[in-house]
Amino acid sequence: MTSSALSPERRLLRNAWGIVAAMSLAGLAWGPSIAASVAAGGLLSALNVEGMARLVGALTTRAARRGTWLGVFWLLFRYLLLAIALFVIFSVWHANVIAVAIGLSAPVAAIILEWGFYSAKDTES
Repeated sequence: MTSSALSPERRLLRNAWGIVAAMSLAGLAWGPSIAASVAAGGLLSALNVEGMARLVGALTTRAARRGTWLGVFWLLFRYLLLAIALFVIFSVWHANVIAVAIGLSAPVAAIILEWGFYSAKDTES
């Protein structure tokens, strides 16, 4: 399956996971603890994007009233879980804050990459 055959959401998620892996491998240049911190931030961020894509899909396909309340609950619960995970990463694991922030930026890089794909398509047409 080529990247043009994938939906934009799937391609964005695939690119986010690929960028997390690439940034984690690049973090090995500064040591395994930096690479692990980048991976931890990227993992949380990519999972958040995965959850957000599923939530948007669920909210747009289900009955509006029930789906909306469940969606709001799941959104709040997911952010609570993310906050707990970040607390544990920083307080128990003593991860490098900058490395975790770099990992958290992986979906942003994937969005910029997706924007580049659309720009390239527009110039070809």
